[in-house]
This record gives sequence, structure tokens and C-alpha cells, in this order.
Amino acid sequence: MTHRIYFSVCGEGYGHSSRDMAIAKELTGAGTDILMGSYGYVLDRLSRSFNAVETEREFEMVGNHGSFDLKATISRSSSTAFHFSRIISQERKAMEDFNATCVVADGRSAAVFAAFKLGIPCIIISNQTSVMPFFNDCTFFLRLIGKPVEFTVKTMTALAEEVLVPDFPPPHTVCLDTLSKSPHTMKKQRFIGPVVSLNHDCQAPPDIEHPFVLTLLGGHSFRLPIFNGILDIADRFPDMDFVIFTKFKSDTVPENVRVMEFAEDISAYMRAAELIITQAGHSTAMEILTLGKPALIIPDKGQIEQERNAGRMKELGVCDTLDYSSLEPEQLFNKIYILLNDVRFRRRAGQFSERAKVMGGAKKAADIILGLSERMLCY
Repeated sequence: MTHRIYFSVCGEGYGHSSRDMAIAKELTGAGTDILMGSYGYVLDRLSRSFNAVETEREFEMVGNHGSFDLKATISRSSSTAFHFSRIISQERKAMEDFNATCVVADGRSAAVFAAFKLGIPCIIISNQTSVMPFFNDCTFFLRLIGKPVEFTVKTMTALAEEVLVPDFPPPHTVCLDTLSKSPHTMKKQRFIGPVVSLNHDCQAPPDIEHPFVLTLLGGHSFRLPIFNGILDIADRFPDMDFVIFTKFKSDTVPENVRVMEFAEDISAYMRAAELIITQAGHSTAMEILTLGKPALIIPDKGQIEQERNAGRMKELGVCDTLDYSSLEPEQLFNKIYILLNDVRFRRRAGQFSERAKVMGGAKKAADIILGLSERMLCY
């Protein structure tokens, strides 16, 4: 019989799908049948490489002028909570129709409950096994709401066989501050190393001839000050080009700045860059460390996970940080100058890159998943 692995993937952002695609690629190479379940643009992304089925959104993250709005997120997602049993039933049907031998849940709680009902082994992939950091600085009412959410996370962990944390083991874990300190959860957490979906065969970008700083901004309007700041100071680095991936436009772009909206393979630019300026989502952080690149991290305002990740990366000596309140041209210039010229950042990042290669996170995750699936097939 063939191993049949069902991935239930959160469709909020690209991070979940990127690491799941890396693991699924390893599994496919071992002759495994894969089915991906997700929604929105992530479903479209997964469908290009794997068989996929649409699932219902469990929650919707809501922003407020660039900040994560916890109250609005809870309010927007409350209606979905009333239909949670239906979402579980949908997940269960997908597993039964596919005849899954193991389930991988990444940011999806309904899949964990569905797998438990069917008796199918289930793996959770997560860089956050406690939600309380999101509620610590909130009002009493929101902290009160955080308790049942935390209980749900603990229940999911109890029902799953293992929790795979796609990060370095302590004390070098980037997501350490968002992991549960409960012994019941800690005993199930396994640090497998970074799991990233990078094209290792990519060549250097043919259209870039000089050393360059790569900036990843996207199109969120609140990141415009970063874009304008780089335009202001770029000509002070005459021997360095700046490549910015964004939807922002300007009529006064310096000669050594190239603004791009899209690239088929952005990993080629990340691999060739001297320095990366970006936010601190966990998957992005793991990509930076896997590639061994020094970085300037500017977390989105109010994104607690990004702020914690940025703080940890700074403690580990692989990056420097800026926040929006300090985002002045002179500050930006000084940070970039130091990161480009202080070899300690590059040396430290290189050490993490070597560790990531040795750990082989995607291969390790695939082996664990196949081991659980084998328990169902060996009979």
C-alpha cells in the first residue's frame, strides 16, 4: 500500500504553505501520495504542485492601520466558531475520501479533531504553541477570552502524536517566546530545524550586476516609510545597489535602486543579496537563517509574533532591528552601514546556515510522518 498524507494548511499568509510544500516535496520523492487542503490564494498556490481540496477558513486575521487588531479578529472570527463542527466534518470527509494514513495540521485545529475522531495519526507543525503572548497586554475582557483559546491549543496538542517545531533547538530557537512552557506540551514538541521552500538550484539574478541590498515590502500601505527611507539614503551607498520588491511607486528613484513588483523565484535574489531588509514572520526568519544572510528586521507595528522574532534574532546576533517610531533616514543609513561592514553579523548568520543544513528539517519531518503512517499500513 501507499502512504497517503493529508496536509491541512492555514491560508493566512505564505509561511504555512511554504514549509508544508518543502515537506511534501520530500514525501513525494519517497513515492507518497499527497493531498493539500486550504483556501484562498494559498489553495491556488498549493494546487500548482499538488492535488488539493478546498477547506473552510477557521479564522480571519484583521489589521488596523498596520497593526494586528486582536479584538476585530476575534469579532470577525466569532461567526465561524459557531460552524466549527461543520468545518470538522468537512475535514473528516476529505480524510476519508482520500483514505489518509497520516494527517499534518499546520495552523488548522479542525483537522486535529477530525483526525482524532477517525483514529488517524496526526502531526501538528507549529512555531506557536501558546497564544497567551497575544493577550498579555490586552484588556481584562480580551485576556479572559484568551483562556479558552489557550485551552483549545492545549487540547489540540493532547490529541496529536507530536508537535514539530520548524526551528533550531533551544537556546537558539527564534520562536522560543511563543512556545508553551506547559510540560504536557513540551514533552510533545520536537525541534526539527528550519523548514523552508527555497530553490537550491537557482542561479544568481541575471539582471543584477553589482552587490545589492534586498528589501521585501509587499504592498501594505503602512510600510511606505521604509520605501521612502531607502530612496532617501540609497545614493549614500555608491558601491551598492538596492532591489525593492513592492507595489509602491515613485517618480524620484535613485540610479542604484531597482523597484520590482514580482519575480518567479525570489529565493534567487535572497541568496545573492548582501543584506536583507524585511519583516520578521517566522518563515521569513528561517529563510534568512538558512541562507546565512545578515538582516535588518522592521516588524509590523502591533504584530507581537514579529516583534518577538525580531528580538530573538537580535539576541542571536544575526540581525539588527528598527521600529516605525525610529524610522528616520539617518537611523536607517547607520543600521544598513553597520550591517554591511561588521563581519560579525555575517559570520554569525553563516553559523546558523551550517546548522540548518545539518539538521535537514524537511527531511526529518518527512521521516517522522512516514513513521506514523507506517503504523497504519503495516497491518
